[in-house]
Amino acid sequence: MGYHAPVMQNAQLIPRCLKGRSAVMLLAALPLLHGCKKETPPTRIQWPVMGTVAAVQCVDARAAPQARDTVQAAFSHIDASLSTWRADSEIALVNRIAGNGTPVPVTDNVVTVLRAAFDLCAKSGGAFNPLIGPVMKAWGFNGAAARPAPPDAETLLAAAALTDWYQIDINVESLPCTIRLLKPGMALDLGAIAKGYAVDKAWDALKVAGHTNTLVDLGGNLRALGEAAPGRGGWRTGIRNPFQQGTCLALFLLSDGESVSTSGNYERFVEIEGKRYAHIMDPQTAQPVTGMAGVTVVAPTATLADGLSTALFVLGTERGAALLKHYPGCEALWIPDTPGHLVIFATPGLAKRLTPSGNAKLDIRLIHERR
Repeated sequence: MGYHAPVMQNAQLIPRCLKGRSAVMLLAALPLLHGCKKETPPTRIQWPVMGTVAAVQCVDARAAPQARDTVQAAFSHIDASLSTWRADSEIALVNRIAGNGTPVPVTDNVVTVLRAAFDLCAKSGGAFNPLIGPVMKAWGFNGAAARPAPPDAETLLAAAALTDWYQIDINVESLPCTIRLLKPGMALDLGAIAKGYAVDKAWDALKVAGHTNTLVDLGGNLRALGEAAPGRGGWRTGIRNPFQQGTCLALFLLSDGESVSTSGNYERFVEIEGKRYAHIMDPQTAQPVTGMAGVTVVAPTATLADGLSTALFVLGTERGAALLKHYPGCEALWIPDTPGHLVIFATPGLAKRLTPSGNAKLDIRLIHERR
């Protein structure tokens, strides 16, 4: 017996158990270790994976190599399931045979991520849509040929029709679970949530292995374990200035177990007829989102932080604040695409945690949750 994706929001379908981000590292949540000069900074080991840069930071330098191996194994495992760039991944196979009626057996990792993705899809009114793949390709992303001109209305209408989340069938009662995309040309794109999920799996693996005081980083998707120095209470993290590369606007402390993720318009884009188009799409219009430079989300899990940062980027401040009522424990900030007047809109819980970085002058305006 199968079911369609929207019913994933039902309580009985809570998970059992790759912003956007995709191929480019986003540095909007760069760890900044500005502690006492007598502190020994954590050991950092980094490596390329999933089209970006992964890293671990460990207070105990002796534990760093083992932590790296644990995290690396988790990331590689998730990449093998969820990557749209690997021809041998489970998601790639689902996409490749879309519309032919054949159910594709998938592992629990795929089902768990899709449940989280479609729950967010339903609650955001489709602002977050894991079936955005055809729209991305219509604009020249995800390996598609460069476009000489923006896609016309007919092309975008056809692409948008392939993002209907009622046209995916997921059978959780079979063993293994199976997935079918019901229309030819449909394509799952989990780039706005898969990296966060990979961070959570790595974080869980570190906990099981007994690691403490470690920070997991996958392309700017962070999750904290313990603290960076005795008594600090967490890991000091920065909010990137989207209009000035390599500079930080504000710092805040990422507490044990917390995650942070940022979606921005400044790292991944296509240039068509001399104009840049960012990679974050509005599924309702099949157009790149305009007017927003960056959104940062702090959440209890990296999966949620990753997915929410994209949804809130699409929704903007007012509708985004309304969405947050469904996610207790999550905080966010928005930076509009107004380089001439940098302003930060933030939920009260995150605003009170921000400290200006260096000589940065912050214009912070509170956004209250809409009920």
